[in-house]
Amino acid sequence: MIMGVNTLSAQDVLTFDQAVSVALKQNHQIEIARNNATIARKNVNIGNADLLPNINLSGSANYQDSDGGVASEDASTQTNAQVSASYTLFDGFGNIYRFKKLQASGRLGEIEARNLIEFTLLQVGQAYYAAASAYENFQIARELLIISQERLERAKQRSAYGQARTIDVLAAQVDLNSDSVTVTQAQFQWDETKRGLNVLLNRDVEHPFLVDTVVNFAEPENLESLKILALDRNADYLATRERFNQSRYDLSVAKSAHLPRIDLSASYGYSQNTSDLNIRLDDPSKTLRVGATLSLNLFNGFKTSIQRQNAQIDLKNQELRNQEELLNLEKEVTSAYEAFHNALLVLDLEERSLEAAVLNFRRTQELYNLGQVTTTQFREAQLNLIRAKSNLSSAKYDAKLNEIELLRLTGMLVE
Repeated sequence: MIMGVNTLSAQDVLTFDQAVSVALKQNHQIEIARNNATIARKNVNIGNADLLPNINLSGSANYQDSDGGVASEDASTQTNAQVSASYTLFDGFGNIYRFKKLQASGRLGEIEARNLIEFTLLQVGQAYYAAASAYENFQIARELLIISQERLERAKQRSAYGQARTIDVLAAQVDLNSDSVTVTQAQFQWDETKRGLNVLLNRDVEHPFLVDTVVNFAEPENLESLKILALDRNADYLATRERFNQSRYDLSVAKSAHLPRIDLSASYGYSQNTSDLNIRLDDPSKTLRVGATLSLNLFNGFKTSIQRQNAQIDLKNQELRNQEELLNLEKEVTSAYEAFHNALLVLDLEERSLEAAVLNFRRTQELYNLGQVTTTQFREAQLNLIRAKSNLSSAKYDAKLNEIELLRLTGMLVE
């Protein structure tokens, strides 16, 4: 067991900031999020909103024989080649609103990507501090084991000189065996949390490392300032706002269908008729066509009216979702703020408890060595010390995770 720990001490220490940096570069989900954001950006194009003309090049050759497939003097081939263009000059501003919706979709794609990145970094934080907690618990368990080993050796020596009963030696051996099991379980938990973190960092699952168990806290701004930050930067809330904007543009597009539509078209082509099966354009006829079409939908089975009404209902739903998300965000920021400050208070109390447990154990150990306290009393003081250390470790990492959640809710985690 001690040899294993000496091997660990030679490994590199991975800090939380380094873990975040590695995740931003290598995590699969973060890479997927960035790719999705790139797709959303590329879709913001005026061509996708029908704001650019369509240009087509076409050609054809048609053979005709009036004698039913037997070549005759009446057989002929018509060859055509044409370039055409069409453009919607006006469609009730529908194409303008479609482009605005595309812009909103692009922003939404960026926001959703950031939301996924922040959630992944939250997972990295949870995995990192779970590993840190497991590592500290492993060290605490080893300390517990060392104390029990010393106690057993002392009991054996005292028994050899007739200063201790056999039952004291047996009790010390039982506690040592129990502590050995605790160390084994703590070692497994430490290894398991390392594997989980390595997966999130897209590294080999057995990649060796140590973690930094020193945790620093930044005093957050006051609650009202954090709420303002969240309204401006929280990914979930911003995504809801962009979906509301999309619904507004959908309604405008639906309304545009009630207005006239003007389409322009132009084509320039070559055509030539030849006898028999002979595809040629060496002496073609040239044709230029230019046209404009004005159309107005008078009735299409109430489809346009139904689309407009549904768009109005969807807009109302998005407005309700926006209001609901606003309330949820305020509640979540407030809860996270209170949870963080409560965790800091608990941490302070656990630090005081540890100080008392250390003093109690040292005094009990002195009395035990003098034979003035029982084995049971010594074991109780020992377990109280270990429990106090474990509680302090848990409180420390709980507070840090609360801080990370508060950063996520206010849109500052990626920074």
